[in-house]
Amino acid sequence: MKHSVNRISLKRLCEPLVDGTGAVALCLPATEVTGITGDSRKVRPGDLFVASAGARVDGADFVAEALSRGAAAVASERPLPLPKDVGAVCAVNLPAVRAQLADRFFQHPSGRLTVVGVTGTNGKTTTCSMLRSMLTMDGQSSGVIGTLGAWVGETHEPLANTTPDAIELQRLLARMVDKNLSSVVMEVSSHALSQHRVDGVDFDLGVFTNLSQDHLDYHGSMEAYAAAKGRLFAGLLPDATAVLNGDDPLSQRFADETVARVLTYGLQPGVDVHGDVRRLDAHGTGFQLVCERGARRIDMSMRQVGRHNVANALAAASAGHVLGLSASALRAGLSALAAVPGRLEPVDCGQDFRVLVDYAHTPDALEQVLALLRPLTRGRLHVVFGCGGDRDAGKRPLMGAAAARHGDVLYVTSDNPRGEPPATILDEVLAGMPQAARREAISLVDRREAIQTACREARGGDVVLVAGKGHETTQTIGEQVLPFDDRDVAREVLWTL
Repeated sequence: MKHSVNRISLKRLCEPLVDGTGAVALCLPATEVTGITGDSRKVRPGDLFVASAGARVDGADFVAEALSRGAAAVASERPLPLPKDVGAVCAVNLPAVRAQLADRFFQHPSGRLTVVGVTGTNGKTTTCSMLRSMLTMDGQSSGVIGTLGAWVGETHEPLANTTPDAIELQRLLARMVDKNLSSVVMEVSSHALSQHRVDGVDFDLGVFTNLSQDHLDYHGSMEAYAAAKGRLFAGLLPDATAVLNGDDPLSQRFADETVARVLTYGLQPGVDVHGDVRRLDAHGTGFQLVCERGARRIDMSMRQVGRHNVANALAAASAGHVLGLSASALRAGLSALAAVPGRLEPVDCGQDFRVLVDYAHTPDALEQVLALLRPLTRGRLHVVFGCGGDRDAGKRPLMGAAAARHGDVLYVTSDNPRGEPPATILDEVLAGMPQAARREAISLVDRREAIQTACREARGGDVVLVAGKGHETTQTIGEQVLPFDDRDVAREVLWTL
């Protein structure tokens, strides 16, 4: 089945959406479309162009370009002047309709896959990586969609967002069906849930990792942020399962809001799947997985370190348990997983101190990583970190406070400053530190210089944590997106020592 040459009339495409309320109206319903896109630059002859309004641009401004490229029809939120031979879909809630149009055009691919959606502030990427490894050890071919991009079998595709736009998401799911994959594990961001990107996706499992402060520039409040996350579980069907972190109080709310079956996991007693930590050191973690009220106990080990990674492993194993994976698949999948890119990823060039690159970019994530590293550090703990521009400014002093609580030498630097003055962001991070720590902190706008300085100052037994960007390979400064990889920068300086 080649989705690129599907042919469907607007009437059939919009059939369940035209309900007589006027929320969706058609013009020239017999018009046939052979593709769907929201990017006027990618329009091909016969496509339906969905002219959505975004935060910065309005798709309606690009209709002329889409028509010049051969668009057969246009979907918009308001009536637009179109040539007489061009079909039209006018929808009151275009983001939601966009998702449903994409789902119908690609013939509802999620219905032919086992779909696991993972949401939460921290841990989504690691949890997805762990679960995919477990599925692989069970002999299943699975796809992944998330922060690290999309894997369609063994083919990798970079993504602009953690959860793609609805059209691109359905296109990816359809490709996975075409490649005969049996399942997909995907990160589901709060933005995606708020913007209807996953509407139409049939989730068999919804997994919740945790919730802490982030994205308040977009959501406005923690309540709105939590409500966005909750949409995943409120949308589950009765035959689906909600896998919830019993250590996070928000899980009870999500359990109350879903009609799906509920399974809880956690490090504290009283959950369905419990983790009993047996070993935690710089080389990895060992714990016992206890489920079915103690009737099933599985000894687990992993290269990832820290209690927060045990929580991630419990989330993945709980999902695997629901999917019927064997104990050996759970165990082997976890132990086989190497470092997840940009998640406490070591940079080793033979130096006598450790350099770790981590994606921790929220106060809670930075707090957890530093609390983990503190007792594992024989010497000094160097922390290179910052905060992104044009994002939640309220977390900046909280990041500074977390670093000051645990770090010995603090390097406050640029993350992705975007449209904000970098020095202003650094000052707001420094404002969260006690006065003594603020005086001692080293403020360097140039991230490369900060990483180089930290590595040159480190001595045997020290640990250098470079936090915030993790796997990212670019840095956004103003309107420029520049090549930048924390791991490469660290290697460059380490080879000179």
